[in-house]
Amino acid sequence: MEKRAGEELVLDQTDRRIIRLLVEDAGLSNNQLAEKVGLSPAPLSRRLARLEASGVIRHTVIVDPRAAGIGFQAFLEVTLERTAPKVGERFIDLVRRMPEVVECHTVAGDFDFLLKIAVKDVADYRRLLWSEFERMGEIKTLRSTILLDSPKMQVSPLP
Repeated sequence: MEKRAGEELVLDQTDRRIIRLLVEDAGLSNNQLAEKVGLSPAPLSRRLARLEASGVIRHTVIVDPRAAGIGFQAFLEVTLERTAPKVGERFIDLVRRMPEVVECHTVAGDFDFLLKIAVKDVADYRRLLWSEFERMGEIKTLRSTILLDSPKMQVSPLP
């Protein structure tokens, strides 16, 4: 893995293998990971530190929704009245303050934002739609798609 001043980080095959293994099982110890990629622990630690410092690898915790009492999830398509930058910025500020919004994507197409919402039940979802989003006032349409199951959920793309 090399990075020169002003250049994008270049991942070699070992870096890509490390990332793939961590995506498959983030609980691997450094020793296990080093063994699987054919490195000793010290060089592996240096590679991990560079991948983390460059922002290629970020750490997060994934919570099982059912175990956490989340019984209702939906995708919400949001179309704003106007696509002016200030309106979009206000909307983004709003959703950043809402813990129920677990993902927010700006998209191109028939709507402006795609949100993933996770709440206790449909009553909480209704409350969220009617109280939080109605307050903004610059929303043209909201369209929900209820999430039934997630047979595949890969958090990170593989390089």
